[in-house]
Amino acid sequence: MALAIEQPVDAVLLAGDVVDQRNKRFESYGPLSDGISRLAKAGIKTIVVSGNHDFDVLPQLADRMAHDQFFLLGRNGKWESEVFTFGDEKLQIDGWSFPTNRVSVNPLDSYSVASQDVDLHLGMVHGDLDVTDSKYAPLTLESLKNSTPAGWLLGHIHKPELKHTEKPWVLYPGSPQAMDPGESEVHGVWLLDTSSAQAPEMLPLSSVAYYSETIDISDCDDDESIEGFVIREIKDLSRKNIDQSGVNLKVLSLRLTIKGSCHNPLQVKHDLKHLDEFQVNLEGVEVGINKVTTDVRKNLDPDMFQGQKNALVKALSLLQELESGKYSSATENLLRFYNARSVKLSNNYPTLDSVNEELEPEHQVGRLKRQLADIVSVIWGQIGD
Repeated sequence: MALAIEQPVDAVLLAGDVVDQRNKRFESYGPLSDGISRLAKAGIKTIVVSGNHDFDVLPQLADRMAHDQFFLLGRNGKWESEVFTFGDEKLQIDGWSFPTNRVSVNPLDSYSVASQDVDLHLGMVHGDLDVTDSKYAPLTLESLKNSTPAGWLLGHIHKPELKHTEKPWVLYPGSPQAMDPGESEVHGVWLLDTSSAQAPEMLPLSSVAYYSETIDISDCDDDESIEGFVIREIKDLSRKNIDQSGVNLKVLSLRLTIKGSCHNPLQVKHDLKHLDEFQVNLEGVEVGINKVTTDVRKNLDPDMFQGQKNALVKALSLLQELESGKYSSATENLLRFYNARSVKLSNNYPTLDSVNEELEPEHQVGRLKRQLADIVSVIWGQIGD
């Protein structure tokens, strides 16, 4: 709110899920109402559509606010168009709001609003883009691209992303504040300056940033130099991320993947075992490690084992197959068994998002590859150099 007043802007557009279900009537309602009133006193209009989380709260708020302060468009799942005048410019906004907490049809199927004689025409809708079986207003990028507005503001996804840059631009602004490691990279608000830009531009705002980074240790001269190399890389990557995350950044959290080949992977993994405890203050920002995945391999040439049929060769062969993505029927069966076993075990922890993530095929194949790499290192250690 303060940034909008400082800029200053003519209007603040919110695409739903402004209020979360878990605290919507207590923690969020008051601050949201106060913020809208502050904007109104500064001459800034607030224009919103409701999402699946606040489909019932935003209409209540709209009924209590002055009609020239707060505009809720598209009540009851019916498209609504409003023209706003700001100085010499006219802005048309078409909006659609969630009527209930679940909607299984594409709102664009019922969209038939024509462009009026205005300087800028925008659309606002809350929904799940290109997820055909979604219960949260499944939108398609194609239907948005074939519509009349110059741009679309979408709600539902917390991670910011400009999905389409040509007219009409399609933007998920995301949450201004990064809330968890799944909401990676830069967060903030988006500013559309109609005098100079065709599409909105990000203004970094979040005090917390999450990044996923990969560090390749293959070029290190020896295993003993790897730990120092990794620490230097962490600092360099952190400075890069700090520079692009804005002046409000206070905390930087990294998810690291350490990959590459070396002489003794098991020793390297042991040396980096406590890397997730690393902390440093850089340029006034507290940097920490949220998660470390170590995918380090023994630097072996598979060709040197041609003609052999031992456990080491079998492990290397399966690892190569998983790397290629072209699986034999036996490997397909292995992956199905692994998934079924993982699902069965995960039923003990059904509410943990991290468990759900680990059930994704990509994550399961990655874990199998890391386990095979460890098996190769153990067997080679038993054979000896």
